[in-house]
Amino acid sequence: MHQHSADCHHAAIDSQAKQTQLTIALLLIAGFAASELAVGLTSGSLALVAEAGHMAADSLALVLALVATRLTQQPKRSVLSDSLAGMMAGSSSETKPQAAWETWAALVNGLGLIAIALWVGGEAIQRLYAPPDAIASLPMLVTASVGLAVNSINIALLHRDSNHDLNLRGALLHVLADAMSCIGVILAAIAVSTLHWLWADGAISLVVAGIILLGALPLVVQSVRRLGQE
Repeated sequence: MHQHSADCHHAAIDSQAKQTQLTIALLLIAGFAASELAVGLTSGSLALVAEAGHMAADSLALVLALVATRLTQQPKRSVLSDSLAGMMAGSSSETKPQAAWETWAALVNGLGLIAIALWVGGEAIQRLYAPPDAIASLPMLVTASVGLAVNSINIALLHRDSNHDLNLRGALLHVLADAMSCIGVILAAIAVSTLHWLWADGAISLVVAGIILLGALPLVVQSVRRLGQE
């Protein structure tokens, strides 16, 4: 009896810690996305605009992950909540609603990443065919550098428990993809500034889209497999 109580207390602490990690990451990303979008539009950088859209989408993904974590923390769920989780997991009366909520959140996160990758890739191809006349590389470089710092903080927050938690792993993949996008924008800004390669903005955007896609596919596959086992 004492052991069961200790396990429940440990689970509650873990859930509260996850909520704290996700909340901090959400505030940092959402707070930076708007300014990044403004700079991207004024500088003429597609890579920066795409990164801003990526961060905005990641904010929604973190909200989803936070809600899923909150649902798993509730000690007393309604019959409706248990039934919905059971239907989502596609299992019998022995379904574990907590695991189902988090697995579905991870799956949606992965699908969201794929959608973002396809959008960025399409925009990048258009930019390669028709490069802009000018791009303000300095605002692009400074903003992307700040974005990389923000995402580095989030990676440190989410990395610790991500190996044992699929929901946190999904959130971490979003943040890692953000960081890679920022690095790509920094490289593009340097190329535009020093070599006057205006096409680099579209090229880097296309590479980042591929990286995002490669990171999302394993998460989707793993989530689907877990849902099939529950």
